[in-house]
Amino acid sequence: MSEKDKFVPLDLTAENAQQEFYDIVSSAVKGDGTTSAKEVAVIAAMGTIGTKDDEKVNAALAEAIKGAHRVNVNDDDLVKSFVMIGNTKRVRRLARQVSFLKGYAEGKDEAEATLRELFGQNACIIKPSFIYGGEEIGLNPPRVPSSLGSLASEVLGLYPFQALADELPDALALPLAPPISVEVVASAAINVALGIVEGYTAELEGKEAIVMAGTVRKWREKSIYENLLREEYLETEDGSTEYISGKDSCSIDTIMEMSDDRRWKKINECKDMLLRRNGNENIKDDKDLELMEELECLRPKSMIPADDPKLNGRWNFVLSKDDLGTQLIKELLPPDYHSIGNDDEKTMPSSQSSPPWKSLLSTAYQLQGLYMRIHDEQSQVEIVLSSKLFFGKVPVEIVFCTSLLATNYDEETAGLLFLEKFESVEIRFGPSNGWTLPIPSNWQRFRHLEITYLDDEVVVARGSGGDPHILVRAAGRYAGCMGGKRERS
Repeated sequence: MSEKDKFVPLDLTAENAQQEFYDIVSSAVKGDGTTSAKEVAVIAAMGTIGTKDDEKVNAALAEAIKGAHRVNVNDDDLVKSFVMIGNTKRVRRLARQVSFLKGYAEGKDEAEATLRELFGQNACIIKPSFIYGGEEIGLNPPRVPSSLGSLASEVLGLYPFQALADELPDALALPLAPPISVEVVASAAINVALGIVEGYTAELEGKEAIVMAGTVRKWREKSIYENLLREEYLETEDGSTEYISGKDSCSIDTIMEMSDDRRWKKINECKDMLLRRNGNENIKDDKDLELMEELECLRPKSMIPADDPKLNGRWNFVLSKDDLGTQLIKELLPPDYHSIGNDDEKTMPSSQSSPPWKSLLSTAYQLQGLYMRIHDEQSQVEIVLSSKLFFGKVPVEIVFCTSLLATNYDEETAGLLFLEKFESVEIRFGPSNGWTLPIPSNWQRFRHLEITYLDDEVVVARGSGGDPHILVRAAGRYAGCMGGKRERS
């Protein structure tokens, strides 16, 4: 297919739109004689809002859906998935009540009903609240730039805002819905279309579900990619066949055929590169991400965190991210908490004096440390803020308690993916002194937690935000890395 043939004009409101879309998909399946598609996935992101033709244009997607379904009827279900972009139930309910948005809502409803009817379990409707991206602000259509959207997503995704939104009517709750980046929505659509998202995918509603689908781990992509390559052995010059691993899959060649000795050597090299350089400002965060994803790829299949007692214990957070919450915690922690190295407890010299707000806050509250404790056979988690009150005279722990339930959606995530439920907040002045704070019942909600790598020294975990976070065992050889002090025995 030539460059000019990759994009085809299509008016879905035209009388022959269904036939035109059928022809487009059929031509992709049959190819041009040199290439053809074994399977086809469709992602539809079309639509209008704020025009007099909203209902007509948004409902017209049904014609594309019918055209794709005709391909399946005539060519043995070659269209394996059809993904479209919708919006949350709250957005849709509110749109039906606003006169100039009613046509938009009704058109979307018609297209979604057609998709569910014709594609069933092979259909997916991605339902964000608001999508942000780009550099411009606009009202029609709504546009929120990345600089504002990313900050709003972090803040509005916090439990207090979500708990408040749950109690408010739609018109007041929608401004508190965390927006989602256009890149993540696009990634979620692609991953669903490729079939690498596990669990329930008929609808992905809200930030957490979309982010989890949009940040499917490279180690999982690799597993599927390697299986595909095994099905299509490459022919050598002498006519024999051999398996050749992909070179651009997690930057590791022949990982599936790697010996245990070589695998663990690369794992240790990867951990040393990741953890012994934290605090070096010349190394960017994208290298952290690359190294953590490489650890995930290197995880032996026998490593099952849900069944492994090594997951229990105290783990220090490595604070290497640039998100709002991490930066705030770094500001509150004492300068000598950020140590570099392994066995030697070094400290980073403070080049600036504390800002006035921090000095004032320290008279009432001082954050001394941050760690995670897992216990009760990998079923209970405590996130502990080790603190001091009243000029550093009164030690206190602020503890966020959650429970873990291992899921078993499929073989690929069995033992790795957990449902984490927020249970309580406790204030502890000692082993037997303290109290539990009252929290709204709707804070006690589930979210996904994925433990993608585990050994005696290191954990890599992904929460609902999708990004990986690395933790080191408090008594291990990496305990002196940025984000935690070595725990003295």
